[in-house]
Amino acid sequence: MPPFTTLSGARSALRSGALSAADVLSACLDRMEESEAVVRAWTACDPSGAMDEAGRLDAARRHDLPLWGTPIGVKDIIDVAAMPTTAASRVLAGNVAIADAPVVARLRAAGAVVLGKTNTQEFAYGAVTPGTSNPSDPSRIPGGSSGGSAAALAAGHCLGALGTDTAGSIRIPAALCGVVGLKPRAGRVPLDGIIPLAPSFDVVGPMAGTVADVALLWEVMADEPVDLGGAGDLRVAFAPLAALPEMEPEVASAYAEALDALGGIAAGVRKGDVVPFASFDAPRSAVLMWEALQVHRSRGWWPARADDYTEETRGYLRHAQTNLTVEAVEAARAECRRLAARLASVLSGADVLVTPTVPCVAPTHEEAAARAEGSPRRPIVMKLTRIPGPVNTAGLAALSVPCGPGAGGLPAGLQLIGRDEETVLRLGAAYERIAR
Repeated sequence: MPPFTTLSGARSALRSGALSAADVLSACLDRMEESEAVVRAWTACDPSGAMDEAGRLDAARRHDLPLWGTPIGVKDIIDVAAMPTTAASRVLAGNVAIADAPVVARLRAAGAVVLGKTNTQEFAYGAVTPGTSNPSDPSRIPGGSSGGSAAALAAGHCLGALGTDTAGSIRIPAALCGVVGLKPRAGRVPLDGIIPLAPSFDVVGPMAGTVADVALLWEVMADEPVDLGGAGDLRVAFAPLAALPEMEPEVASAYAEALDALGGIAAGVRKGDVVPFASFDAPRSAVLMWEALQVHRSRGWWPARADDYTEETRGYLRHAQTNLTVEAVEAARAECRRLAARLASVLSGADVLVTPTVPCVAPTHEEAAARAEGSPRRPIVMKLTRIPGPVNTAGLAALSVPCGPGAGGLPAGLQLIGRDEETVLRLGAAYERIAR
């Protein structure tokens, strides 16, 4: 095995001269060769191009670059020059990006090596990522829609990855695959060169194996330093069980244990007056579905290419077209604003609100495929997005860190919600130090 398993470990080995960028990339490619046939995390890879880039970095010896020689994966709704951007859809078959999205350009400028594009739910519209399996148990889903990024990280194919998050699409797969994912606030990183899902909720964020690794990526993406010093001054509120959906017993136990652990590192831990997360379901779904319909209409994809969508995405778009009106959506937006203010008010007396990321471990592929009569939305989607989705509605930052394990030893996730990214990263790093 190579002398690193994390971005930070590879960075130390590179800077000491123990490894070259080519060595790091080769180790990741070896892991990919071992498991990609089962995990299927990638939609496109360019190993030779990545190795050429690693060679150029080695020749330049740019030790000052913060991500020098770091292999990364990029979700396949984010443009990478000369690579396909298909959003895992036949609608965009053959589409090749002519330039890097700004967020990708920032990572490249910092020394990252783009290995390829990771699989996603079609147009990021779901929480399963069909075609990709969870490295912890291939009979189970990785979550979504950034499931390919999470699975690639968990399998060791890359050391960092980009995902997008509209209703939990970074945090859900991070939790189910046992990695770390940051959902930043809207507007912190440009979304140019990224296919939108619901623009008022969309963000792009980093994923990696540890909180420290995510912080390194975030420093580059946001162009600002992150202090991961102690969390002894942070006040923590937690969501009571009454505000949460029913949890699997092992996830509930992991949540309780994590709260106990946080009591030893934070300034205080108290129960928060948290609005039930289920109250967001109907209004945020109406806004998301309406905005998605407008995106697909404006791009000329819907309804002209209706037959090229998967049945699930086609069902969502038809439902929005048939059942939603401008008046209904405006009422839903008003209700979202009201509920968002209630959720954000918890942080008037605390620095971080803590919840489980999702109420379960990774469902099986069969469980995820189940349909609900008369609804375009699979039950698994609402189950997985119910806790993380309201954070997008409220415009807050959130981090998912591993906790647990849950049922059968599978990963479980803890969600840290705050008014800014550095605060949740600080608490996440402190928790990670005692939990690992």
